[in-house]
Amino acid sequence: MASATSMLAAVRAFVDNEVQPVAAELEHADAYPSALVARMRELGLFGALVPADYGGLGLDVSTYARIVEELCRGFMSLAGVVNSHTMAALIVLQHGTDEQKRRLLPRFAAGQARGGLCLTEPHAGSDVQAIRTVARRAGDAYAITGTKMFVTNGREGNTFALLAVTDPAARPRHRGMSCFIVEKGAPGLSVVKSIGKLGYKGVDTAELLFEDFRCPAANLVGGVEGRGFAQVMSGLETGRINIAARAVGVAQAAYDEARSTVTVGAAPSSALADMAAGVGAARLLTYWAAGLKDRSQRCDLEAGMAKLYASETAHAVATTALRVAGPPGLRTARPLERYYRDTPLMIIGEGTNEIQRTIIARHLVQRYGERPGALTSHDGEVEATREMVFAVRLFAEKEIAPIAAELEADAGRLASTVRSLGDLGVLGALVPVDLGGLGLDTRTVALLLEELARASGALGALVAGHLAVTAALESAGPLQRTRYLPHLARGERLATLLHEPVTTIDDHAGRRLRGSASAVATAGIDLFAAADATGRALLILDRARVRVGAAATTLGLRGLGPRELDLDGVPVDDDALLAGEAPARARHVALLGVAATAVGIAQAAFEAALRYSQQRSTFGRPIAEHQAVQLKLADMATAITAARLLTYDASASHDPVAAGLAKILASETACAVTLESMRIHGGYGYTTEFPVERYYRDAAHLPAALGGNERERAAAARRLAAA
Repeated sequence: MASATSMLAAVRAFVDNEVQPVAAELEHADAYPSALVARMRELGLFGALVPADYGGLGLDVSTYARIVEELCRGFMSLAGVVNSHTMAALIVLQHGTDEQKRRLLPRFAAGQARGGLCLTEPHAGSDVQAIRTVARRAGDAYAITGTKMFVTNGREGNTFALLAVTDPAARPRHRGMSCFIVEKGAPGLSVVKSIGKLGYKGVDTAELLFEDFRCPAANLVGGVEGRGFAQVMSGLETGRINIAARAVGVAQAAYDEARSTVTVGAAPSSALADMAAGVGAARLLTYWAAGLKDRSQRCDLEAGMAKLYASETAHAVATTALRVAGPPGLRTARPLERYYRDTPLMIIGEGTNEIQRTIIARHLVQRYGERPGALTSHDGEVEATREMVFAVRLFAEKEIAPIAAELEADAGRLASTVRSLGDLGVLGALVPVDLGGLGLDTRTVALLLEELARASGALGALVAGHLAVTAALESAGPLQRTRYLPHLARGERLATLLHEPVTTIDDHAGRRLRGSASAVATAGIDLFAAADATGRALLILDRARVRVGAAATTLGLRGLGPRELDLDGVPVDDDALLAGEAPARARHVALLGVAATAVGIAQAAFEAALRYSQQRSTFGRPIAEHQAVQLKLADMATAITAARLLTYDASASHDPVAAGLAKILASETACAVTLESMRIHGGYGYTTEFPVERYYRDAAHLPAALGGNERERAAAARRLAAA
């Protein structure tokens, strides 16, 4: 097997040095990139997924997705040449007879057989079962008659996987379909025309006409009629992962181009932050689906979600990049207009996104039914992490969810419930073992917070603030660590982080605070932590030394007991100052805490909608079977998964930009998903008898947390532009 690292490096160098300098010229001339295709053949890319035993590279799907992404960063059309070929080769690899594999796969791997797919017909696109091309047995061959549309490599290729009807009387109809490997050379096959396109230029897309074309019976894939539909459909998972990877590559290129338009010294557009978050989430979704495929796990749902999210993101990023660049971006001398023309193809290819959404929704219902925990499998986690997550999930479902509405009205009960998490070790999740904690990594903490927030957003938010303070203290000196952390880990004391910095003054009386802090959660809180105005120090304030105002009534996250703190004149002791990494560490964990809480709230709202859509009937059938509802369920599930993966990824790093982007995407996803859940519930979702209205109210607080998403966008955009 070729080294994934070396292959990616070689492809990246090829794109940078050979593809990008000529891509615009080839694209505008709509010229077939013969020289680049020859170089891809030299690199072995036509055998990327063909095992080494047959002369291929034997790469896994994850590496292949990264290669496709790199190619599309330079010129998306190149990926079309390779992928249609690869899909034909995979059909032979997965379903061909031993003789077919020995005869055809080495030729596919070497690029001698240049492959493509003959599936779509003038009247049959996403509905493959509607094809009319027929193949009639005639001795040792089949006579094929019909028309195939949108055949990539149709003119330049020579070996195609073709789906045809061999038994018109079969019911259901797909049982009468067979797949053939059709090789050019015999009479009866003609290229009717090359099809002009909005984008995706340079690669030939043709209409092929078959008129009693004789295909050897030895080229019937698998040697048995009636299996073609399943054979072709089995490749759609890899095909959709490929489309997602293409979209990520084009989105990355559009983002890079937009970033390059930032004028030195000027404030960059905050849209850069949304673009970066979208590209990052799309990439993670694509790699997630590819990883499942490599582990031979079912990934039809996941591949569809990756394709849906990445393609929509690519178009959004290309559109935003044009706006950021202004009129110069519309000129053909710049690549942005090409990205804008290319991206609709991914929305349409491998099944339009509208069809994809209905398929995703059906998979959600079939796979999860009314059970909780949809799309939250942790099978890939180490055993200790899984056990911890499931323990917290069980506690949340049994002890928190049943009383979540009551916790809104009783800050004391909320605080006591949070303190009880000390027995599970949650409050000391980030505290070192020698100080009474679990010493977990931040990513595992994000998993736990999501589980808690699924049961109660207020409880999740309170725990998130507590953990942010413990994270800061973990980097403090020995005296401060031993003074605070054991008590915080056991839940004997609770802490929270103020969302805004505080002002300090130094005078003859020493260092004191000035001003106030508003909307601070106070339910059961014993310690407040706040960054100073410079951001270089974190102050630990004992509640007994702070004047606390009356509790305020808020839209959501009720039970936190938000109050104004009067800080004027509060003395700051030297041992209450945390310098070094403490302020950054606290904010990093706080941002991730908001993101994980948002994912948990969104997940709860989605599960409620999925469950209700199967229980509620309209016009004689469950509303989950109505297309309008299916579209919403698919978008909700996909958006939540994207936010979850971005949050987990940011949790595994110390990048402040990544944490901020996760907070932005997850918090706004929660707002959107909770509203969609309410739409699905209809009038019931608007009542307090259902928890959806609580999810909706709670979600509204998250974009405003920690200074607000607009401030976070601006800060992230500055860092991204300077990178």
